[in-house]
Amino acid sequence: MPIVRSLRARVVLWVSVALTLLLAVTIVGLDTAFRGSTDRAVAELLQAQLLGLIALAEETSEGNLTLRDENLNPQFSLTDSGIYGTVWDADGVPTWRSASLLDSDLAVQRWPAPGEQYHVRLAPHSGLPELEMLVMGVTWEFAEGYVLPYTFGVAVSMEPYATRQAAFRRNLTGWFVGVTVTLVLVLAGLLRFVLRPLRRLESEVREVEVGERSRLSTELPTELVGLAGNLNTLIDTERRRLTRYRHTLDDLAHSLKTPLAALRTLLAETRSGGAPGQGEAFARELDRMDQRVSYQLRRARAGGATGFGVEPLPIEPIVHDLVTTLDKVYRDKGVSCELEIAPRAVFRGDAGDLSEILGNLLDNAYKYCKRSVLVTVATTADGVDIRVGDDGPGISAAITARLFERGARADESVPGQGIGLAVVRETVELYHGALTVGRSALGGAEIGVSLGRAGA
Repeated sequence: MPIVRSLRARVVLWVSVALTLLLAVTIVGLDTAFRGSTDRAVAELLQAQLLGLIALAEETSEGNLTLRDENLNPQFSLTDSGIYGTVWDADGVPTWRSASLLDSDLAVQRWPAPGEQYHVRLAPHSGLPELEMLVMGVTWEFAEGYVLPYTFGVAVSMEPYATRQAAFRRNLTGWFVGVTVTLVLVLAGLLRFVLRPLRRLESEVREVEVGERSRLSTELPTELVGLAGNLNTLIDTERRRLTRYRHTLDDLAHSLKTPLAALRTLLAETRSGGAPGQGEAFARELDRMDQRVSYQLRRARAGGATGFGVEPLPIEPIVHDLVTTLDKVYRDKGVSCELEIAPRAVFRGDAGDLSEILGNLLDNAYKYCKRSVLVTVATTADGVDIRVGDDGPGISAAITARLFERGARADESVPGQGIGLAVVRETVELYHGALTVGRSALGGAEIGVSLGRAGA
């Protein structure tokens, strides 16, 4: 049997099967009840006619019993009226036969004892239709005092009853077929109406798949609200996961940009004759790239959380390392970077997070400055306060509000993707820190970062 995948079709199918079985049983029951009622009516008719014959029987001068037609039910005198009667003597010889029998006889299977009666169904014979016959044995006491046994028999034709039974069966079947079809059609219509929210939910899911909507509607029946809510949660989770993966890839590419630029500079120096210590510089930049890749992979596996290490991490070596790399990248610009770092300034968190923050802030400062960059690191009660300023054009108030959004840039004329400060903001938020944008002592922009311990 083929699998019916439509819920509506499945319900209609099985309800149709159930209705068909139920109505079939009902039809059989009603037909049986009607047939039983017919049998009882025939039995009562035969009993009444038989007792009428016995009551109207008369003695003849020859010492037999007979019946006068004028005293009988007129149907006994009509040809093929459907009611027939016979009286037999002790030898089985008819002493009286109804005119309705014409030349036919009623067949008796056995002669009943006096007082006994029984019913018998007679098959069509001698031109007579199928008959139901009641036979009864009686003892008749004549006026002269002697007693003789007689048998009275009355039969009725079953054709009218069979015709009514067949008509009743046809009407019953027709009515029930009509009722079944009507109920199935009504059920199909009701299911179409009841399942309309499911079709709407399916349509909304399809719209989410093709990007025409972001969430499913919750204006649904109570039974579907939970399902829609769970689907919305799943959609939001998958969207956040996809966004995080995209950000991770962006962050990784952005993190590798500075080490790659430094390698390009070192490669150019190598081609022009080289200088002492270039091999160590190559190795250092390759290590930096490896650390960046490992760091971004850890963040992706951790779902964006930080706090891999909580041992005090000295800030000054990391700043010096980044400045050395950026001096090579921006060698042609001749940037002068001044460092004011508290001697015991430490960061309690992941080294990769700190490098991500400082690297992006310093890269932006080197990129937008004229000639000077100032890095200030001070300790606070909760952690450290880092400020990176430059002598560039600064940041206007109009761009400050969206400066830390992905893709936002303060100066479109300078190459970049607008990712660095967004990465800084996301990392600072994980440490429950704060970001500020102001005016540097050098005259340009200054971005401040306050960092505490890593968040959960």
